Amino acid sequence: MLGRKVYLMMLFIGLSFIGYSQRYSYKKKFGNQQNAMYLYWGYNRSIYTKSNINFYSPTYNFTLMNAAAKDNPCNDAGTYFNPSKFTVPQFSVRIGWYYKHRWDFSLGYDHFKYVMRDWQHLYVNGVIEGTTNSSLNGVYTDSDGKILIKPDDLHYENSNGLNYISLQLNNTAPLYKTNNKKFVIHRRFGGGFGPVITQTDFNWDGEIYHSTLKFAGYGISLNGGVRFDFWNRFFVLNNFSTGFIHLPKNATIQRQEHYARHKFMYASWEIAVGVLWYVRTKNGCDTCPDWH
Repeated sequence: MLGRKVYLMMLFIGLSFIGYSQRYSYKKKFGNQQNAMYLYWGYNRSIYTKSNINFYSPTYNFTLMNAAAKDNPCNDAGTYFNPSKFTVPQFSVRIGWYYKHRWDFSLGYDHFKYVMRDWQHLYVNGVIEGTTNSSLNGVYTDSDGKILIKPDDLHYENSNGLNYISLQLNNTAPLYKTNNKKFVIHRRFGGGFGPVITQTDFNWDGEIYHSTLKFAGYGISLNGGVRFDFWNRFFVLNNFSTGFIHLPKNATIQRQEHYARHKFMYASWEIAVGVLWYVRTKNGCDTCPDWH
């Protein structure tokens, strides 16, 4: 599974830096200082705007107008604590490096799930031909009124998933800290961009198709949240993000010329836990004053 592979790769990178940094001992540590690093893992929920979804192939080219979609959270609490299934729910993982005070670059992976809602009454525009087990054959315009989209005729989802891999730039600043700085509340904001990799489940003409993972488009996002640091080593992150996803050519049937294309906005909420560690500064300063 893509999620587990990406997570293990990020964990390997993080452990490599941890191993490097453990050769040094610094008296001054703070969660947003230069050369601090972090790794976090958490779970998310998401919502999506309505969008016009265009389905096209050699035998059809039609658009569902203002189709609604939802996410697909895991409702089995045991899955979240099962080591063999921890990448099944919607999750977020990210590793970052403070290249200077308060500012960090990070690489992350948001495993969203996008599911078109069933039993919608929608306007349809375009031509549908060549189906044998579907009631959707025909030529459609707005003048035909709204059409009931039955899941046996058409169902479209990216539940394994809508995978947004993003490079982010973030700013972190303390809102509150105790005198000994063992507990700190930070505010964070930033933005990112990157590719979207999908795996599509598609019900069409009485058949169910499952595509493999493939590059399908790109995303642009903004995020903001609050981070609670404990002993400058561990943290809990409450984060919100919003963004734009564009899928210009998302394969719906593997190894055939069947595609979907659409663009939409999303908003998501994630709660995550993470670790902080510190790599050696340029001058190796161990006793410099803490100006922050």
